[in-house]
Amino acid sequence: MRFMAVGQCHPGDVVADTVRDRAGAIIAERGQVLDPETIHRLQENAIPVIAVQWPGLEAVEPHWWFPDHLFRPLAEWVEQGPKALLGDGLIEARRLVREIAEAFPVASRRAFEWIPLYRGGNPAFVAWINTIGLVMKLTQWVDSKWVEDYGLAALLTGLEYDMKQGTVTLPQKDRLAPLVDRIKPLSSVPPTTRVTITQHHARWDGSGDPPLKGEQIYHGARILGMAELMAALLFRTDEAALPVQEALEWMVGGAGMDFPLELVQLLQRTVAPYSVGAVVMLGSGEVGIVWDIPHDWPTRPVIRMLNGRDRGQTVPLKDPDQHVRVITGYFLGRDWPEPEKNGAPEGGL
Repeated sequence: MRFMAVGQCHPGDVVADTVRDRAGAIIAERGQVLDPETIHRLQENAIPVIAVQWPGLEAVEPHWWFPDHLFRPLAEWVEQGPKALLGDGLIEARRLVREIAEAFPVASRRAFEWIPLYRGGNPAFVAWINTIGLVMKLTQWVDSKWVEDYGLAALLTGLEYDMKQGTVTLPQKDRLAPLVDRIKPLSSVPPTTRVTITQHHARWDGSGDPPLKGEQIYHGARILGMAELMAALLFRTDEAALPVQEALEWMVGGAGMDFPLELVQLLQRTVAPYSVGAVVMLGSGEVGIVWDIPHDWPTRPVIRMLNGRDRGQTVPLKDPDQHVRVITGYFLGRDWPEPEKNGAPEGGL
């Protein structure tokens, strides 16, 4: 399979992974042949990219950390709105966090790959589940005993989102206050979860809300705040969403101001800028597909070359002799050209 922009999809292409609309209903199932009507529905739902089957790329298979069977229970929980905090709602929330932790081995030595929009359909829902996963993954490296408490905080912030409209914006002060007020009287919310939620809009330089600064900000709040902001950059609906690599650059630019430098560096070491199945351009004019992502260097993935002299070869970009090869961005076309050398097309193997 490969990821391909919906605008490049043709009738007859075969879907390689289930696609959902904003309501969570299935638009196209794995193995379904695209027709003009389905492509139109994808465009109506503003889904930019889907996974399609592609000759020669049958072995490419992303390993999603978030399993399909948890989409519905999470959606049902968050759709309750404030009522999700009543009765057994918090018990259910903790159970869901444990299930996510079991399904997604946060301690595994794998880079974090973002669940793409097409898998959930609703930008707010997808931003939320990615926030939960990233919080749990980062917490594993910071202090593993807090994975479930911080994960619960991330899950509860789903009540901040407008899931019905599916809108995603950068964190706003007025959005957090109702949730903070609702959890205040709830003794069943762990203190670590409570302070993580209450302070996660604070910023390292004191510019956030509450106006805490530096080490005054609880470490769980720093993690949740950073994960939430990163997800907002990727799935925002009020402006153009950023690709992962650009969002990472944005976060690096705010290191020492929004979040502590060491936490931003951990983010860089944890998040894969390009997921398995992404077709990418290299500075040499070559095109390749991300084949695997090394846990210790996610910015230098293993690439299967799709054109040029090394076509068909699997190239680990982290190897010293491959450092001249640099990914410059996604390849947005349907078919890749042969790179040119001295003005003439370069032959491939």
